[in-house]
Amino acid sequence: MQKVLISLACLSICTLPCTHGVAQDLPPLTRLKYNNPDLVVDLGVGLWAWPMPMDYDSDGDLDLLVACPDRPSNGVWYFENPGVNSTERHPIFKAGVLLGPASKDMTMSMTGGRPRILAGNHELTGFRDGDWKTRTAIFPSNTVIPIKHNRDNFWRFVDYDGDGVHDLLVGHGDWTDFGWFTENDWWKNYNWQGVWTGEPLRSHVLWLRNKSTDAAPEYEAPEPLLANGIPINTFGRPGQNLADFDGDGDLDLVCGSFLDSFTYFQNIGTRTKPVFSEGRPLVHEGQVIAMDLEMIVPHAIDWDRDGDVDLIVGDEDGRVAFIEHTGTVVDGMPQFETPYYFQQVADELKSGALASPSAIDWDGDGDEDIITGNTAGYIEFFENLSGVGVDPPTWAAPRRLGTSDGATIRIMAGPNGSIQGPCEAKWGYTTVSAIDWDHDGLPDIVANSIWGRVHWYRNVGTRAEPQLATAAPITVQWPDPSHPPKPAWNWWNPEPGELVTQWRTTPATADLNMDGLNDLVMLDHEGWLCFWRRERRGTELILHPGQRVLCDQNGDPLQLNPGSGGRSGRRKLHVADWDQDGRPDLLINGTNAEFWRQIEHSGGVWKFQRIGDVSSTKIDAHDTSPTTVDFDADGRRDLMIGAEDGRFYFPDPTGFYVCSKKLGLMK
Repeated sequence: MQKVLISLACLSICTLPCTHGVAQDLPPLTRLKYNNPDLVVDLGVGLWAWPMPMDYDSDGDLDLLVACPDRPSNGVWYFENPGVNSTERHPIFKAGVLLGPASKDMTMSMTGGRPRILAGNHELTGFRDGDWKTRTAIFPSNTVIPIKHNRDNFWRFVDYDGDGVHDLLVGHGDWTDFGWFTENDWWKNYNWQGVWTGEPLRSHVLWLRNKSTDAAPEYEAPEPLLANGIPINTFGRPGQNLADFDGDGDLDLVCGSFLDSFTYFQNIGTRTKPVFSEGRPLVHEGQVIAMDLEMIVPHAIDWDRDGDVDLIVGDEDGRVAFIEHTGTVVDGMPQFETPYYFQQVADELKSGALASPSAIDWDGDGDEDIITGNTAGYIEFFENLSGVGVDPPTWAAPRRLGTSDGATIRIMAGPNGSIQGPCEAKWGYTTVSAIDWDHDGLPDIVANSIWGRVHWYRNVGTRAEPQLATAAPITVQWPDPSHPPKPAWNWWNPEPGELVTQWRTTPATADLNMDGLNDLVMLDHEGWLCFWRRERRGTELILHPGQRVLCDQNGDPLQLNPGSGGRSGRRKLHVADWDQDGRPDLLINGTNAEFWRQIEHSGGVWKFQRIGDVSSTKIDAHDTSPTTVDFDADGRRDLMIGAEDGRFYFPDPTGFYVCSKKLGLMK
């Protein structure tokens, strides 16, 4: 009790002088840990992984350095390989250790047997000595050809023409004609059938010959790499790697893409005069090899030191996979295994990227667990292993929830489900509320996603062993059920009665009017925060259309996002009586989380006062996702925030005490 009261006193006083930005006196945030030393989970950094495998500790095996250029887990992270020999394929890595800050587009090249790290057109010359800030330009500009909108830069040193001197091989992702930057209403590139009529992503792979020496390089004008006589062009993000993949003594080319697969270009020329054949996708037993997510970053290396070249690949959600070369080549095509995601000793809870948590006793054992969505479109369950009131809890590894028919729940945009185009096909952006939606005594899940279709998974199992039915739409008693409202930029229409609203925004569930029924609080199709009232008619539960009756302290309705297209939605929120005054409040995404205190409810209108951020720690990037938990079972809701790095953040209680002492609230 004391912790909660002190924290809210701190918030209400510390933030009043500056309601925008982060007050420096507020408590910092700490990450939720597994507290389970024997547990092994997927190795991962925050959003975006740029792997750089090397023997960092000089013990004879390959470790992983992984650059994460995003907030709030920015850094180059060192995962030590504790393997007993240098050929171990699947070591269990130690937890990551932060070495220094990361930049965009960090890659590793080997020259003369030593690793060199580039960040675009700059080299980090002192990283071996712990200097991750000093950068030396190796080329005058970050692009080697004119590109109006370049989003990806892969720079590598490589002896392309076999003359003993290292050249530059540069890959640029070209978004110039895709649509994002060419018109305000670029989502109109979808036609009425959902076909993208805009241009695809493009890329360029260019060779800059070093006509001098490695010690004093001089680079000639860039030349595009050709395949079958045509400049190589992947679907964005080329991620080019030159290596002898087919074992014939010359260098072949493997590229990635902005999506999930790889293209192989066989060198049918020689070591000194490469000629590349038309690209073919890498396959395993006839199936295209695909990563779980997208925005992949491949790095070619003989990981298991068996004489053939494997791939180490970073994924969008911060995980890193090993794609093993089998040692077999068929028709000039190297054969690879499917991706194996590296494992590490468990440290901090992580659910992919853009974790959107909801806390509930999912398995009926009395303690609160975590149900969460993420960018990949999964819904994951973190089981609390500790029992009632144990804080901090011990956690199990995340489990991806499925439905009673055995299918894993995964929502994805596919070719036309994202407002922002087919480049986002593998994303789902699930955001969830776990609650007993149908009031049958079993917890269910209400979800939204990249589509903006609000739906729910009914628990058809038991209190101790939940099972979820397949997704069913949340339906509303619309005035005209045959024409439900929708965002103006959606090319597709809702089904009759369906609730379709803005993408990537939380369907917050709570009994706001305190009539014993769980209602819905979320954005409508125009970005207004609405109250969607439940009513019981006989045995049926009815959801009424959203009312714009959630207002600021002046009585003006809250439009949390007036943006359109890709700028719409994206608001994460939670309803709870956080200040323990008997009235539900709002917690909304912000720099960390914004606290909006309910100050009045009369005449069917709720008024909220924006108090401000809850912490001095900046963890936002795309957005955060607040919720409340009661792990210590004291009856009071504590704050937990899901962040872009997939981790869960708590205000540090000691920070509250420090702040309170500064204000004279504590002796």
